[in-house]
Amino acid sequence: MKNSLRRALFMILVFFSCLMAQAINVAAQPTKEELISRLKTLEEMVQRQQQEIQELKKKLQEQEDNLTSQTQKAKEVAKTEAKEVASEEVKKVKEWLPKWIKQSKVSGDLRLRYEGIHNREDGRGLEKPDRDQFRLRARLFFDGNISDELSAHFMLSSNQDTNREATTTNQTFTDDFNDKGIYIHRAYGVYRPKWLEGLELVGGKFKNTFLHTDIMWDPDVNPEGFYEKYEYKGFGKLIPFVQLGQMSVNEVKDQTDDAWLFIEQLGVRYETKPFNLTMAVSWYDWSNLANTKYLNLAQYKNGGGNTFAIANSKPYTVYGYMYDYNLVEGLLLFTLNTLPYPLKLTFDYIRNTDSNVPEDQDSAYYIGFDLGTLKGKYDWLLGYKYARIEKDALLGSMADMDFYGANRKGHKLYFYYKPLERLRVGGAYFITRPIVDWTTPEKNGIYKDF
Repeated sequence: MKNSLRRALFMILVFFSCLMAQAINVAAQPTKEELISRLKTLEEMVQRQQQEIQELKKKLQEQEDNLTSQTQKAKEVAKTEAKEVASEEVKKVKEWLPKWIKQSKVSGDLRLRYEGIHNREDGRGLEKPDRDQFRLRARLFFDGNISDELSAHFMLSSNQDTNREATTTNQTFTDDFNDKGIYIHRAYGVYRPKWLEGLELVGGKFKNTFLHTDIMWDPDVNPEGFYEKYEYKGFGKLIPFVQLGQMSVNEVKDQTDDAWLFIEQLGVRYETKPFNLTMAVSWYDWSNLANTKYLNLAQYKNGGGNTFAIANSKPYTVYGYMYDYNLVEGLLLFTLNTLPYPLKLTFDYIRNTDSNVPEDQDSAYYIGFDLGTLKGKYDWLLGYKYARIEKDALLGSMADMDFYGANRKGHKLYFYYKPLERLRVGGAYFITRPIVDWTTPEKNGIYKDF
């Protein structure tokens, strides 16, 4: 009985324990309102955290921006200070330098050139070997204004070392890699007075500004002495001009009759938009050629194709030029600007007025054209000339040496192109031959070997 009572009490205790647990469990479950409230609380906490994170990011970005700004300001300050220091130094240098040096301009150029000379004859019908020459030209220019009226000009250039020839600035790839010579190619002063507009007075070794073509002057020749030039612009489009030159060819210390060249040129230009026309007449007087250093002895360019007096027997001593060279020249230039590309026509006629010169040896002429221009990038120029230069029409040693001076006739065709603003490429093709065979020393002339 006691065991039965115990079991009954135990069952009652278990029953009440289950009821209490169920009641507690039911009481522990949250209501819907409590769940919504808890979610709102959590959302607010997340939003506060996100806001705090954004504020932290903003402060961090502000710090980075501030640091970048300070760094940039520091760089700008340093740069400004450096510029100020440099500017101050430059200012000191400018104040120290003369004003005309500050206004000076320095420029230069380099040319690489190939010359192939083929089908050569020696003037008596004998063939000579072909020549292949690779050459260079280097030039440096200095131009500066000393004042509003005065300017100075210098030019250094490469040249052949033998005789420093006036008709070339080329140096041939030769002489076992020896260094190339640099010489004074120009050095002159210019005076353009304000009191007479159009007047130009020049002295020194200067660029040849006389109107001419290359049958009279090789492009590389720079005369020495003085010239005076005047242009009158009071007639509008019609501009007359006159130019006088006194060129010292050779000073002879033991004699008074130095070698000179005197030039008088008178011309007129008519300039309009459709076309330009220039005409000029010139007088050349080569005085005392017997006292030249190289020309009179046929040492310069082997005589240039002119006639020389030579002993009738060996060793065939050269006595000098057979004739005088008093030359008259008529030159006409016509440029047409109405075409897509400018067209320039040139005609030049020269005659030696010395009465002793045979009629079949006293004249030269040039006729040619240039089509195009070479002013800027992608510009091009096509040109052609025909020239006939009789044996004593002019001083052959001063004429275009690519054409081979006097006693020559033939053609020149050339083309140039500028692929870059400061780069020009091109070529020229010559077909030339003697007008008459070069005479031999036995016939009282000079044989030119080139």
